[in-house]
Amino acid sequence: MSSSPTDFSGGARAHSLHKASPAADAAPAREVDQLRAILGNMREGVIALDLDERILEMNAGAFNLLGPAASRHSGGALVGAPIEQVIRNAALQRFVKRALRERSPIEETIVIDLEVVQATDQERLLQAYASPLNDAEGSWVGMLVVLHDVTRLHQLENVRRDFVANVSHELKTPITSIKGFVETLMDGAVENPEDARRFLSIISRQADRLNAIFEDLLSLSRIEQENERGGIGLEERSVSDVVDEALQSCLFQAREKHISLEKDCPESLKAFINPNLLEQAIVNLVDNAIKFSESGQRVVVKACVIGDSLDVQVIDRGKGIDRVHLPRVFERFYRVDKARNRREGGTGLGLAIVKHIAQAHGGHASVKSELGGGSTFSIHLPQATVGSVDARRPRVGAWSQGFGNRGSGGL
Repeated sequence: MSSSPTDFSGGARAHSLHKASPAADAAPAREVDQLRAILGNMREGVIALDLDERILEMNAGAFNLLGPAASRHSGGALVGAPIEQVIRNAALQRFVKRALRERSPIEETIVIDLEVVQATDQERLLQAYASPLNDAEGSWVGMLVVLHDVTRLHQLENVRRDFVANVSHELKTPITSIKGFVETLMDGAVENPEDARRFLSIISRQADRLNAIFEDLLSLSRIEQENERGGIGLEERSVSDVVDEALQSCLFQAREKHISLEKDCPESLKAFINPNLLEQAIVNLVDNAIKFSESGQRVVVKACVIGDSLDVQVIDRGKGIDRVHLPRVFERFYRVDKARNRREGGTGLGLAIVKHIAQAHGGHASVKSELGGGSTFSIHLPQATVGSVDARRPRVGAWSQGFGNRGSGGL
């Protein structure tokens, strides 16, 4: 922000931002309307205060950003009202007092609690800038406060910081294990064939885990790069065929746990998709569903068209996910159950890949879940074309359609 005092000289400007003067009263109404229109359409919050901390002007953006911390006054009661009556946020009030005391440009991050009106534990972070406000004659008449919403930037910074910490941890764990067992072998364990085979088996598993992490990271990078270079290649393909390929890839894991894989997808359903990427996304979701389902349960892959959107859902009746984790499950390396996820061999990147594949198609991914009630992960893709009218309607008895030979191995 500029270090020089804000000069709102000129009749209309003076009229709108400080006490009226004869010159301001004579200013063309059009200039007043223009300034108010500009302030009213700004996303940033703008608050003008006099030397007694009374409101001279406050735009709609300020009310929107402050949320429950701002009280709207009816009529003209806002102008001239003390800031304590209009803005119920102690940090912002202290910021204004400090700005008036120092009489120089300052900035500070203000936290606004949104829980009061939104029934959530969310907070909004505002970057507040204050600059001295001068009248037409150059006299100091107050302070101009501008508010910017930096919540999203703060969240992205946290995600970046978490990613760096998590990827470091995920890589360090197998490397430490490999190094430890190699040192044990070098110290003499290699002379014992039984111990040597056991240690080498552990080293091999940890190397496979490292390779899986690198492969998933490369997959994410490839998807992002292709999307940035103009998008992934899309072609009209049978969605049913893609689902079949994905389920076939997961058949072995399902048989090991006696999980029934079922498909609810009209054979005539077609869509403009990247078949390889969509198959990868479905495999990731089905693989997760198998890992977190008990033996004997079933996993259903359902595809249907809703309007112009193709929805692919993977439904399980597993343990479910606590709602506090739902907003973050698609983040890289975010784990709901860290110990179990590592035991099952997950890299922590599967759902992040699903999200990026959906976004590369111009769509998005979502999840609905509750503890003890299972989960439904959905991929929502636009521009679906249907080869049959029946594809837009749920099929009766779809839940009973098993995939593979259910008579052998419980599938």
